[in-house]
Amino acid sequence: MDTVADQKAFSDKFRLTFPLLADIDGKICEAFKVAHPDNKPSRETFLFRDGKLVHHFPKVDAANQAQELLEKIAELSR
Repeated sequence: MDTVADQKAFSDKFRLTFPLLADIDGKICEAFKVAHPDNKPSRETFLFRDGKLVHHFPKVDAANQAQELLEKIAELSR
């Protein structure tokens, strides 16, 4: 639920090569049923393939997320 400016600053800082979503009004959180007390959404990851949700990580450990995501992508690619 960060602002567009916050998302851009984060993207620039980490040199991300993909766009980030700014869910300012919480509609995306509501649609995906992500809790957001005090406008602080819980950290969750949704993995899509061809526009379809193929996996949901309801609890994310930021330190291990990249590895877990790569493993899930490899698993789903078999």
